[in-house]
Amino acid sequence: MNIGLAQRLRDGTWTLHTTTERAGVMPALLRGQLPIGKFIALQRGLHAVYSALEPALARHAAHPVLAPLHLPALARSAALAADLAHLHGPDEAATLAVPAAALAYADHLGELARRQPAALAAHAYVRYLGDLSGGQALRRIAQKTYQLPGDDGTRFFDFGPPEQVALLARGFRQALDTLPLDEAGVQALVAEAQWAFGQHVRLFEELDAAPVLSA
Repeated sequence: MNIGLAQRLRDGTWTLHTTTERAGVMPALLRGQLPIGKFIALQRGLHAVYSALEPALARHAAHPVLAPLHLPALARSAALAADLAHLHGPDEAATLAVPAAALAYADHLGELARRQPAALAAHAYVRYLGDLSGGQALRRIAQKTYQLPGDDGTRFFDFGPPEQVALLARGFRQALDTLPLDEAGVQALVAEAQWAFGQHVRLFEELDAAPVLSA
């Protein structure tokens, strides 16, 4: 193939980036106007997603499509748990409800892990490259908006210094381009990535319509 998988995924989801950034809670978050309770609810939802995605990737670490993407430095579950403990308290898992859209996302990932593990690559692409790119700006916004000192409450976004972030992003894209996929497999991953963006929109809209939690 003349165009690598990373570029195919980017091209196939390009318009969805803008849609997602404008959905639900995201405009307020980007403006630094999102109430902290809704920020916490967002992070809780993402923790549920990563808590499904990362064990699935580990479980299938020897799968030929997933093995190149099993990069422990990208894992976010523990960092999100630490952020939630700081923002909401150590009992966050027991006291914070998971948004319905995030539960549906986690269930979908579990089903893929059982029946179609190669499709998990699309979700790794959507989440990790998003964290490595736009997530860096979100970290600065969150630190300023919620007056979070140092790493407290924003460890989720921390991949190290800028050169390390760039190295991880480049390595992940290169890994995508090595995956042993035919054209049908590439198209399936593009479609799965498009679904993932749509599910993020549903999550952001759900959180926007929900009442503000007390932090």
